[in-house]
Amino acid sequence: MRLNLVTAEQAHAIRQTLARVAEWWARIREQLTALARRIGEAARHLVRLAEQARPVLRRPDRPAWASPYGPAPKGHR
Repeated sequence: MRLNLVTAEQAHAIRQTLARVAEWWARIREQLTALARRIGEAARHLVRLAEQARPVLRRPDRPAWASPYGPAPKGHR
């Protein structure tokens, strides 16, 4: 015994709907891929900027605890 749960017209409509969903999903996937590439490119630029700024943030000529203004005045009350 064979049971048909949908008519031929319904099956055709389902196939069309699934094809539209597949096209929609392919466009979304392409857009997400392009967005990921742009985010990656921006991140590379930010990394390069951070690497260039690193020497400015670090001064090897004195320890981190030393004041750039010299020692504190003695006898200041």
